[in-house]
Amino acid sequence: MTMQQLMSMMQGLQEAMAASKAEQERMQEDLTASQARNEEVCRMNEDLRRGCRNHIGQRDLDEPEHFTPPREFSMPFSQQIL
Repeated sequence: MTMQQLMSMMQGLQEAMAASKAEQERMQEDLTASQARNEEVCRMNEDLRRGCRNHIGQRDLDEPEHFTPPREFSMPFSQQIL
């Protein structure tokens, strides 16, 4: 192997190392941004949970809920018999 080939190979390795370092830095920035978004989502989730708990606590539990269950059975007689 000639000196010129060795120098060319070293230059290629240096370029690959620089590209790898740049990619690693980009990935670290992405990770940091993702962690920040995750923390914000966790804060929003906790705020929503607190709001739900407060809403449930303020609701008058003595008042019956107006709930009509859906009709799940068919008519036993045809319309003509009724």
